[in-house]
Amino acid sequence: MGGGPCVAVATDDGLEVKLGHFGDARYYFHYKPGPRGWELVRVVENPWRGGHHGGGEEGKRGRIYEANSECSVIVATALGPGGREYMESRGLRVVIVKPRTSVREALEAAARALAARA
Repeated sequence: MGGGPCVAVATDDGLEVKLGHFGDARYYFHYKPGPRGWELVRVVENPWRGGHHGGGEEGKRGRIYEANSECSVIVATALGPGGREYMESRGLRVVIVKPRTSVREALEAAARALAARA
């Protein structure tokens, strides 16, 4: 995917962050910094939305992690029970934003989180 950090934003419409759990988003939009700001580099459709988390590592949570593992940050309004710990234990930074946050605002929040980590 090229240089720079990747940010995965949970969304149903590409305009706002999904209201609800990260794992129930219709899509994960992957962004990377480019010469003119954040650039959309990949859209991942989430076939596991609405399903159960069971099955351990091979369950919904593990599959969603794998779909977003190229990113270093995920942005959502919420994660299910244990979801944040699961993602963070695998090296993903979790950024929680308020409901009705635009994707642009979510990317700004991710940039602040990445800057704070540096």
